[in-house]
Amino acid sequence: MSIPNPARVGAFLEEVAGELMLPSWRRLALGEVTSKATALDPDDVVTTVDLAVEQRLSRGLREILPGSAAVGEEAVHEEPGLMDALGGDGWVWLIDPLDGTRNFVEGNDRFGIMVALLRASETRAAWIHLPARRQTFFAEEGAGAFLNGARFFARAADDAEAPVGTIYTRFMPGDVGAKIEARAAGAFRPAQGAGCSCVDYPSVARGETDFCVYYRLLPWDHAPGALIVREANGVVEHLDGTPYAPTDKNQVTIVARSRGIADRIRRALSDRGEG
Repeated sequence: MSIPNPARVGAFLEEVAGELMLPSWRRLALGEVTSKATALDPDDVVTTVDLAVEQRLSRGLREILPGSAAVGEEAVHEEPGLMDALGGDGWVWLIDPLDGTRNFVEGNDRFGIMVALLRASETRAAWIHLPARRQTFFAEEGAGAFLNGARFFARAADDAEAPVGTIYTRFMPGDVGAKIEARAAGAFRPAQGAGCSCVDYPSVARGETDFCVYYRLLPWDHAPGALIVREANGVVEHLDGTPYAPTDKNQVTIVARSRGIADRIRRALSDRGEG
């Protein structure tokens, strides 16, 4: 088996969003939003749209690539053992059915579908569909990054200016977050993050912002966007310089539109002789 036609997958994501997601955007009833709170994320919510989209995507993507498996965010929430499939030798669809659920509930346009196709723990292809913005991003390992079918690259970075970006400390342990904030002070120009990977990763990939820094590495939040950034000539790696992989555990992770910016952020966030 090989990677399926990317246009076919993109069209399927658009179809699902058009049928199950957009009709409910700004029209959700109170009972369609429920808490999915955990100790780490007490404000997390899920909607009936998340669940319906994931079911449709899981079924349809397996039909597009017979013999493949599907691992969705909401299914893993109910059955954590499904994550074991990410380390197998077969093709696995990794699905975030509605990234930016809270944005969706609040009625803004920062939400979307994120899908990655993995084999042997490596991301081979990725799609991000932003239905309210009519944008579909695609990347294939070694073949480039595309927006609505047109290849793109991150804009060249201006090394003379302080990088513009967002550092997400929300899920960092308290001591880690405090150190990162102290070390970052004055080293960059803050940008208002979208609060969802499906928007933040493409923003870096296109050079609209210079970087993001994350800590919590839920694979459906990062695997799709990481491949798109890399194929646009960007960088996604941890504070110690090792490349990001979908099975990596939580740690400080830098997403940057160029090697130069990644190195500048790493130097800023690394120990400055504090012991």
